[in-house]
Amino acid sequence: MWSGLPDQNLGDFFYPYLRSVDKSVIVYDTNTENILHTLTQHTRYVTSCAFAPNTLLFATGSMDKTVNIWQFDLETPCQARSTEDQAKQFTEDWSEDDVSMWLCAQGLSDLVGVFKMNNIDGRELLNLTKESLADDLKIESLGLRSKVLRKIEELRTKVKTLSSGIPDEFLCPITRELMKEPVIASDGYSYEKEAMENWISKKKRTSPMTNLVLPSVVLTPNRTLKMAISRWLETHQK
Repeated sequence: MWSGLPDQNLGDFFYPYLRSVDKSVIVYDTNTENILHTLTQHTRYVTSCAFAPNTLLFATGSMDKTVNIWQFDLETPCQARSTEDQAKQFTEDWSEDDVSMWLCAQGLSDLVGVFKMNNIDGRELLNLTKESLADDLKIESLGLRSKVLRKIEELRTKVKTLSSGIPDEFLCPITRELMKEPVIASDGYSYEKEAMENWISKKKRTSPMTNLVLPSVVLTPNRTLKMAISRWLETHQK
């Protein structure tokens, strides 16, 4: 943490450049335009970022459904680190404190005490069920239990994706599963055909990636991507 700089804004020193394709964020010095940090923790497209107004913190949001809070050292800029998942690649490695931070990030800070009392670490978190939430953790609200389970399921999906080693560009942004019939939408992104057709029929005509209105609902088969996925499968199924 910085000391003696309570009124300074991180934006006075740095500006970010989001590189959605490779899931990274590059932070530049505002005066010299030199690269100070390359943040690569996100596992899917980076879609947003924000500076804290009166504290020297920086947040990044991603299609991997996580928000990372970054803390920098002005004197040693390469020491940027995430306070959400400090250099830990998989959720199973989380300590009880990491789980507490995750709960706060999901708007579940009221449950921190309960999880602490029951010694819930990352591995325990991924093994929680609706029964254990009700019987062991004594969470009475059905709505609250459902919210916790939804968030845990998102974590399980993320862990599965990380463990599989599947290239991110082979995963449908909607289903987060390996695409079989990839198509290109008018927003320039590729999706699983059935998933995108369902999206268009049930949602507003907006892009799942940008949330902007789609200029067209025409879907074009992405044969190049389909061939690349087929080659990858052939190599990894041997």
